[in-house]
Amino acid sequence: MITLAYYPGCTLYTKGKNLDIAARKSAELLGVELKELESWNCCGAIYSPVTDDIASQVAPIRNLIEAQKISRKLVTLCAACYNVLKRANRNLFLPENYQYRKRLLNYLEESYDGSTETIHYLEMLRDIVGFENLKTHVQKHLTSLRVAAYYGCLMVRPSEELMFDNPDNPTVMEEMFLALGASPVNYAFKTECCGGYIVVNQPEVAKRCAQTILENIANAGAECIATTCPLCQYSLDNQQKVMSKEYKLPVFYFTQLLALSIGISPELLNFDNHYIDPKPLLKEKGLLL
Repeated sequence: MITLAYYPGCTLYTKGKNLDIAARKSAELLGVELKELESWNCCGAIYSPVTDDIASQVAPIRNLIEAQKISRKLVTLCAACYNVLKRANRNLFLPENYQYRKRLLNYLEESYDGSTETIHYLEMLRDIVGFENLKTHVQKHLTSLRVAAYYGCLMVRPSEELMFDNPDNPTVMEEMFLALGASPVNYAFKTECCGGYIVVNQPEVAKRCAQTILENIANAGAECIATTCPLCQYSLDNQQKVMSKEYKLPVFYFTQLLALSIGISPELLNFDNHYIDPKPLLKEKGLLL
C-alpha cells in the first residue's frame, strides 16, 4: 500500500462529494492510501495572476507545506484546486520572485523549498497505479459504453504552467476508460469552458456554453459524459433542465465509473444524485441490476 497526501478541497465535502467518495474507495482497492491533510484550508478556488498578491497565495502554499508531513506528492481531484495549487507553487519559486517568496514564508513562519508536487488523481492512476495494472482490477467491463471524457478549461490551461497532458487534445481520461473496457468518443470541445463561473451573473451565456458542448458531444454519438470538475458536472448536468433541446446525457464523475468498474457497490456511488438519471443507461449496459 502506497500512502499519498490527499487534498479534497471544500467542494468535495458538499456538492462534489460523489467525486470524493468514489475516488477514496477506488484508491484503496488499487493499493493507494489517500491520507487527507490533517489541517487544510480552502485553496482560494480561483488563481490570482497578480504577481505580489500575497494574501491570495497564503492559502494554497500553506496546504502544500502541510502535505509534506505525509508525502512529497499531493493528490487532488477538483480541477480548480489542481489549477490553483500547482500554479501557486510554480509562481512562488520563480527566480525573480525571491523577495516575494521570502515575505510569504516569513508570514507563514515556515521553511519550504517548493518540492511538494501536486498531481491530479488521473495522473496518479496513470503514473503510480498504471493502466495495465488497473485492467487487472476490473470486475465489470464498461463494454460498449460510449463515454465523452470532458476535461474543461482548468485542467489544461495555462499549459506551460500545468503541463497536464496535451492542452489541445488530452487523452489520459480516455486511456483510463479504455483500460476499463469502455469506448471513449472523440469530439472537439473536450477542453472548452462550460460557463460555470458565470452561471450566476450571466446565466444565458453560461447556458449557451454548456449547450454548445452538449451538442458537440451528442453529435459525436456519446451516451454519457464523464468529468473531473464539480462545477463542470453541475453545469453540464443541471443546465440540461433549462435548455430548449433535450439531450438526456447523464454526466458522471469519472471516479463513479471507475469505482463501478472495479467492484465498488453501486449503493455507495450515489447515482440518485444526478439531474439526468444515469441508472437506465447503466441497466441497459448490464452495469446495474
